[in-house]
Amino acid sequence: MGGKIALAQDQLLSAKDDYITCWKQPCVRVAGSEWSEKNPNGVGISVRMGTQPAVTDDQIKTVLTRDFKKHGMTNIKFFFEQNDAPASGIAFHIRGGMEGLFFIDNVREQVANIARRAANTNPIFQ
Repeated sequence: MGGKIALAQDQLLSAKDDYITCWKQPCVRVAGSEWSEKNPNGVGISVRMGTQPAVTDDQIKTVLTRDFKKHGMTNIKFFFEQNDAPASGIAFHIRGGMEGLFFIDNVREQVANIARRAANTNPIFQ
């Protein structure tokens, strides 16, 4: 995603209301896992924005939302927080578990597999 994002006249989705703070650290990972437990066929997306991000939070939300929709997954929820490290990190949460920490340059490669896992309605995996 870093530097290679072509948003082609798309309106960026705002990530402003997706920022959270809490007493449990890392905050977004806890929130993403808790949300995904309550939404077993959804994907929680926790984003720790770096101090020198390659892309904006709105770009991350827009691109990942579009990528998940391409794979049939619309039940997603973002959780953002400001990190103190230079790079941003993104993790995916499915049924209370966590996959990742991915960086901007390889996060999009994970979307198809994550969407497929979240959409699995086999009772064994619930």
